[in-house]
Amino acid sequence: MRRAGGIVRTIEWYTTGRLAARRVCWADLEDAQCLHNDPRVAKTLSADGRPLPLETTRRMLRRAVQHWRTEGFGLWMFRTRGTGEFIGRGGLIRYNAADMGGPEEVGLAYAVLSPYWGQGYATEMGDASLFIGFEHLGFDRISAWTLPTNLASQRVMAKLGFQYECEIDFCGLPHRFFRLERRNYHPLHTRIEQAKGVVF
Repeated sequence: MRRAGGIVRTIEWYTTGRLAARRVCWADLEDAQCLHNDPRVAKTLSADGRPLPLETTRRMLRRAVQHWRTEGFGLWMFRTRGTGEFIGRGGLIRYNAADMGGPEEVGLAYAVLSPYWGQGYATEMGDASLFIGFEHLGFDRISAWTLPTNLASQRVMAKLGFQYECEIDFCGLPHRFFRLERRNYHPLHTRIEQAKGVVF
């Protein structure tokens, strides 16, 4: 990651044209469960395609909060700037070799409540996350993967510049694996208008 004077700074919250993003925390349990209980979203997140139980959401949220503490980046919760409605979550996650069954990866993640699908929110979240990953954190490459049936997510990846590489197994399920190299990164029109960084 990029350092200024030997200090890494992490972005805890920021805004784009339409969205306000804030670092995930324990107070987000209700919103996270709302996302995980959305039947259409659950088909893209769970092994059996069914809504996730509360205990699973707690476990995932615990891991997300800890990830921020150890890595200095992670998932943000997104709300509309105008009304404050919860839209979804997205960001960057470091997956170790045990997670991937292979080399460590920094992965782009995003999930949007189904009533807001088709409005470009996933692309806006992803675009902002990639900008932070490449321009602020200085990663050389960022990966993304999704179920073969999730064509909408694959279209988002294509818009963001990801290139398909191979098929992988992730969490016991087949996924399509994509990668974006820093040298091939071209940000879209999403602009981070405000941001708050803290010393990490």
